[in-house]
Amino acid sequence: MTKKIFDNLLVLDLANNHFGDVSHAKNIIKKFGIIRKKYNLNSTIKFQFRQLPEFVHEDYRNSDIKYVRRFLDTRLSDKKFFEIFKFIKKNKFKTSCTPFDEGSISKIEEFGFDILKIASVSALDFNLHERACKNKIPKIISTGGIKLEDIDKIVSFYSKKSQKFALMHCVSIYPSDNNCLNINFISNLKKRYDDVPIGWSTHERPDEILPAVLAMSKGASIFEKHIGIKTKRYKLNDYSITPETFDNWCKNFLEAEKILGNYNKKIFSQELETIKSLSRGVYAKKNIKVGDVLNNANTFFAIPLNKGQLPSQDLKKGTISKTNIKKNKSINTNNIKYNKDLLLEYQIKAYLHKAKAMLNYNNIKVGKSFDLEISHHKGIKNFEKVGCFLFNIVNREYAKKLLVMLPNQKHPSHFHQKKTETFIMVAGKLKLKDGNKIFNLTPGDIVHLDKSSWHSFEAGNQGCIFEEISTTSYKNDSFYENKNIKKLDRDMRKTYVKNWFSVTGKIKY
Repeated sequence: MTKKIFDNLLVLDLANNHFGDVSHAKNIIKKFGIIRKKYNLNSTIKFQFRQLPEFVHEDYRNSDIKYVRRFLDTRLSDKKFFEIFKFIKKNKFKTSCTPFDEGSISKIEEFGFDILKIASVSALDFNLHERACKNKIPKIISTGGIKLEDIDKIVSFYSKKSQKFALMHCVSIYPSDNNCLNINFISNLKKRYDDVPIGWSTHERPDEILPAVLAMSKGASIFEKHIGIKTKRYKLNDYSITPETFDNWCKNFLEAEKILGNYNKKIFSQELETIKSLSRGVYAKKNIKVGDVLNNANTFFAIPLNKGQLPSQDLKKGTISKTNIKKNKSINTNNIKYNKDLLLEYQIKAYLHKAKAMLNYNNIKVGKSFDLEISHHKGIKNFEKVGCFLFNIVNREYAKKLLVMLPNQKHPSHFHQKKTETFIMVAGKLKLKDGNKIFNLTPGDIVHLDKSSWHSFEAGNQGCIFEEISTTSYKNDSFYENKNIKKLDRDMRKTYVKNWFSVTGKIKY
């Protein structure tokens, strides 16, 4: 079970809303199970376990304290809990449970729950955390009422224990008014703990749909709601949702999910048809002869854009006509040829845009002026397959470079006679081969490379960024295994860039 268990997960907290009545609990599960099936929800029914009566000090077991009475008066035996547990599985829910003491964690392990949930009240109870981490059950930790620096401690603790876990932004007010939900804080958590799934533990009034939608828009992937059923015998609190209201909530929530769309998807096919119908084509302003360079003097733009016609945005500097074209006639793509050198420069600039975007995504600044080498060992046309961006940051008796690689891009096998180097992963994944050793690197990983060690590397499917720390770097100190690359002068496999707009150096076609 991986972190995917946390993707769009609905945690439906039964809590004490079973009222100690197995039949009532099953009725709740059955009715919410119908809705789970209707909307094909990734969802879990959650228990709360306390070792009763020991959880309550013996001097207070007969008191009228609100929570003491609720816990003791709705108490269920392990046998009855397990009966409900099996009924949850029968209704195709995942199982989850919040333990409030160490003994309850043992019971969670014995039952075989899918998820263990730490409540906000226990978030700083590291005695309970220590016991929870003795198993590998995925964990969800609520963070209601605790400081951000305390959340840092929790994340550090669970990361050190190599646990699969998620955090829940939670407001521990029951019910929670909308003006205290602070949903923007989810964005803070997402940025601060970028590899930890973040959820939204909701205690707003049941008919409120907007808070969960806003939480989803901020990146929450887990949503918790208290569930129950009203009967003549059992009343329901102000923050638990009924099946009827939950059905409406799900319908609106899933519609909002469609509206929010895909983080990585920008273009829809219908858009392209509309854009094409409104795009301008290139027409001849006057008679054009073979060999004429197309420019503002002999062309104009107008609609419609006909089939096979050159769109206005594709008319580039230095474009030459291959045929005679009469005045007012459309100029088709098969009528023209581009300046080869300028076309390659456009291509390099397109690659630079990709590198800049990767740095921006990872909040890495290189300034406006820099020393960048674009290595294209098998030609610029093959750059997306073989090569890398290499920012030279420092080169003294010590050196630092920043390497950016596009998705699945490879760097060929080579070695250095003079320098030793260390790779420090910053973002993405990198497969490094050093001699007979293979390293699969992720952010934070470090590998040391010795002189004269043959090494090659390949970026993962999202690309990668890593630092190279080394002794002094020399221009004549890279020796390649590939015979064709060996034959190339250094400047034939490099393009040099001083800022995002300038490209210099020879280019191998």
